[in-house]
Amino acid sequence: MTKIVLLTLLLVINLYSKENKMQEIDIKNSALLLIEYQNEWLDEKSKLYSFMKDKKQFEESIKNSKEALEYARKIGMKVVHIPLVLSDDYKEFGNGQYGLRAVIPQVKTWKGENKDFHKDFIPKDDEFVITGRLGASGFAGSNLDTVLRNNDIKTLYMMGFATNVCVESTFREAHDKGYNGIVISDATSSFTKEEKEFFLKNIVHHFGENISIKEFLNTKVNIDKKEIVKGFYKALGEKDIQKALSFVNENIEYLAVKDSSPTLPELYGKYQGKKELMNFFSHLNEYYKTLNFDIQTIGEDESKVFVKGYLKYEILKNKEIYDTDFMAFIEIEDGLIKKYQFFKDTALLEYSYKKE
Repeated sequence: MTKIVLLTLLLVINLYSKENKMQEIDIKNSALLLIEYQNEWLDEKSKLYSFMKDKKQFEESIKNSKEALEYARKIGMKVVHIPLVLSDDYKEFGNGQYGLRAVIPQVKTWKGENKDFHKDFIPKDDEFVITGRLGASGFAGSNLDTVLRNNDIKTLYMMGFATNVCVESTFREAHDKGYNGIVISDATSSFTKEEKEFFLKNIVHHFGENISIKEFLNTKVNIDKKEIVKGFYKALGEKDIQKALSFVNENIEYLAVKDSSPTLPELYGKYQGKKELMNFFSHLNEYYKTLNFDIQTIGEDESKVFVKGYLKYEILKNKEIYDTDFMAFIEIEDGLIKKYQFFKDTALLEYSYKKE
């Protein structure tokens, strides 16, 4: 009886430990790895797409992969694309007699445009694209390990194709290189249901963990609040309004210098929600050309970020150059900017704007 109680207790402790482990994503040290999101898998006319016997599993994994990528981009997680790019004559494989080095040249996959990233998974400029890979593992011959270590990435969330081939190979090698490997199980697919189930039942626990797309999307995110603010400013500097809005809460309170101005309402205002803020940002581009935006000091406490900096821009109406120190007071909630207050020398700005 005592033995049964002890075993039950150990099981509960193990389950509790795993649950606690998965409660938080550390954005700074984590990355989402996309393994082979190329036309060879995702174009309905391609060979590998046609080889997928479990189409339901495959289509579900594609849908979940889109959600995972969108979420990773939203929360500022690093994204790493791991394609397989070979010469059309497969010369890198030599005269391979076994495994993928023999099979790929025989079935003639990974040729021409099928090597391109699928239109739904094209990397963004600030994301990593791994090069030099020549094996099933994303690490084989590539710069993946160097990229991860240079960016202090320790935890790898993996998805892609096929589960029991390239995903598994990358997953195994990640473990042996000292990374924390986590497979998003329903954002990956094998050719058959049985192949995937065998991996999840018999392989995963030796090398890491697996979670569902639902668990990934609902995991608590540990985000560096200063990085959120920097990302917000960077998007504004690039005039990417949609990207900037991805850093803010749906019901954001945004104060631009002061509540209102009867004479210059286009320069000041209090805005509520993303829609009003989008209109304000659009108007800014009509009035100003930013020449310099420098964050000099940035600090934080439990929920707030304080920014001090220098701002210089041209007022398009009269070509006046306006420069000033500024301060911003920002509240963060659940990884998004909930309240934003921006202060600067309002008297000088009004004078410069009115001057003909």
